[in-house]
Amino acid sequence: MKKILILGGTHFQIPAIKYAKSQGYHVITCDYLPDNPGHKLADEYYNISTTDKNAVLALARSLSVDGILCFASDPAAPTAAYVSEVLGLPGNTFDNICRFGEKHLWRQFLRENGFNVPKAIPYQRAEDIDVTDWRFPVMVKPVDSSGSKGITKVTSALDLESAFDYALSYSRLKIVLIEEFIERVGSQIGGDGFYGKDKLEFICYGEQVVDEKINGYVPCGMKFPALLSSSLEQRITHDIERAIGLSGLHDLSFNLEVMIDEAENIYLMEIGPRNGGNCIPEVIQYYTNVNLVAIAVEAALGNSMPVCPSNNTKCYAYYALHASKEGIYRGYELEKTFRLNIKNSYIFLKNGDKIGAFLGSNQTIGILLLEFDSRKEMDTFFDSPERYVSLYIE
Repeated sequence: MKKILILGGTHFQIPAIKYAKSQGYHVITCDYLPDNPGHKLADEYYNISTTDKNAVLALARSLSVDGILCFASDPAAPTAAYVSEVLGLPGNTFDNICRFGEKHLWRQFLRENGFNVPKAIPYQRAEDIDVTDWRFPVMVKPVDSSGSKGITKVTSALDLESAFDYALSYSRLKIVLIEEFIERVGSQIGGDGFYGKDKLEFICYGEQVVDEKINGYVPCGMKFPALLSSSLEQRITHDIERAIGLSGLHDLSFNLEVMIDEAENIYLMEIGPRNGGNCIPEVIQYYTNVNLVAIAVEAALGNSMPVCPSNNTKCYAYYALHASKEGIYRGYELEKTFRLNIKNSYIFLKNGDKIGAFLGSNQTIGILLLEFDSRKEMDTFFDSPERYVSLYIE
């Protein structure tokens, strides 16, 4: 029986755990939160942080695992690569994964290879910033955080230091990136894909949704499919395939964030070396019938799977339940006719739990996976989600 070590045990890792179990694999999970729900489904659980590379390496070696998987978790991706490289397991090298997962290294890689990239400079100390280097507004962000945590749009030099300190508080590497603000046209493009041995085997594009009333940089939803012209979609796909091909990465499940400006210049803001969070792989499976969860698990064990997408006339999305203010969560209620649209749901809080305002994905109350008969129906929901979902916060 093959053994697979899955890093994490949150709701987002549960699909990978369930799939691996369904195939008869022996599943081991680890993180520093023993109450995470995925651990109850695993064969074994160990209380080890997924960012502690050496401790996870010692665990994987002692258990003689056949594969290690980071699924839907940015911080765990370098650990999985480190362990797989040292033990000779299926996977990619630590340096290559870090190049894609750390924003300053990613911007440098894009610049060196002729891609469109905003001006970006990493800093470790606020006093090293020369404000004359910058034309405002700028974006200030940790180089290694996930879920849009620690990101600020800064319009004045007077606010730069506080934004720097805020970003630094979310960086494990203690590096902050300041970058040129790109005036985006339309929604930011997101989605997931899989790059095989030497080519892009699958990609699916969606449109990110944000709650501008709270924070315009934290996604609270994603709509599938994205409305892209065929020529623009081909250009984005070409850039993504070229970037991954140049990197030497292979058998890579990835999450993407792409921006388009007024001149239709393409900016590959992120190609995260792991599947997307917020149940994006599950939504994509509803839409395309491609099981990205299964592909990721099998790739971690050195196995390949055929990718056979199918056409779908319906539209699909996820919606993140979130609060506009700090308070006590007292549940939610769906409008009666809208209940038919819910394909699945994951609620992370219990009645009476504290919740903060939605300034990062760590303040997500839960995820609703939605099905719509038409694009118009989907857009109508996202125009006013509060008409269909009542959230109770005291």
